[in-house]
Amino acid sequence: MKAIVIPDKFKGTMDARTAAEAIERGIISVMPSCSVLSLMAADGGDGTADAYLHNVGGERRTLAVRGPNGQRVETYYARLSDGSAVIEMAKASGLAVAEEGSTPLHTTTYGTGELIRAALDDGCRRLVIGIGGSATNDGGVGMAAALGGRFLGADGREIELTGGGIAALAAVDLSGLDPRIKECRIQVACDVDNPLCGERGAAEVFSRQKGADEAAVKTLDANLGHLAAVVKAAGYGDMTTLPGGGAAGGLGAGLAVFLGASLEDGAGLLLEACGFEKHAADADFIVTGEGSLDSQSLGGKLPAAVAARSGGKPVAAIGGRVLLSREEIEGAGFFCVEQASETGLDWEEIKRRCVADLENAAARVARRFL
Repeated sequence: MKAIVIPDKFKGTMDARTAAEAIERGIISVMPSCSVLSLMAADGGDGTADAYLHNVGGERRTLAVRGPNGQRVETYYARLSDGSAVIEMAKASGLAVAEEGSTPLHTTTYGTGELIRAALDDGCRRLVIGIGGSATNDGGVGMAAALGGRFLGADGREIELTGGGIAALAAVDLSGLDPRIKECRIQVACDVDNPLCGERGAAEVFSRQKGADEAAVKTLDANLGHLAAVVKAAGYGDMTTLPGGGAAGGLGAGLAVFLGASLEDGAGLLLEACGFEKHAADADFIVTGEGSLDSQSLGGKLPAAVAARSGGKPVAAIGGRVLLSREEIEGAGFFCVEQASETGLDWEEIKRRCVADLENAAARVARRFL
């Protein structure tokens, strides 16, 4: 008997590696002779760089960059053994490194541009950029400015490179963009397909979780629309029509239009890197999961991607919490779904029990498979 274990992180409680180890122990407790292969994956958010390092090999390159609030942030990118670089925008411009109380009106992706520049200095010409977990809503202007782009107000001076600052944008000049960008293949690992603006746009769907109030949501959406209009008038392309352009507060659109990057399925990129389909071919069953299994899990997140690429092998999903209907579970192709944490527990109790609860959920999956 062979099982593949391939979870994403359980956000707030454990990383993907810890989750995989807990699931493996749960399976073995029920099926002692089962051969369990744990694969490292992600969907473009936290853990993407380390998953690539685990699967491909390489090393971390550490450096200090400008954080989302302008503060110094010690971070890293992954330089892979094949000469590629994997960059997580969240490690430079994400919620995890944002100052308490910050809002996307005042945050910038500048540090993400500094990570890109460092990878170029390191000789990397294939870049994979994961853009989950952002604290920003600046449309990528900070990122592009760090690479030589200029974003000017009516007075000819540089604007504030934030979600609020782009309201003052009057002109865009990308002639000074780092010429090495043209030598690169840049793949953006997205986990959503939202456009830049509108009711499914970056501000309306995601900015509240980054600290925006209702007034700020409207301002941020209008500012991104203004940015797109100025960029299009300058002849650089249309930021509003790109599926995934609204990811990371519009950084998806900025990377595509400013740097010529391709917006790709983040989970698919990681599954390719770890050779998932090859391993799944001789597996008896597969277990995936993440912190919250909900409707977003079915739209570009790792669990749905695993089920879609399993080659018909039985796939179980475990969530710290499960908010899926029976119809959604069956439609996604899972043979079973288990909730790890008991409903009604407070957050401290969830964190205290999370590893043991995940082991127990994996044991239940094994029994249901048998």
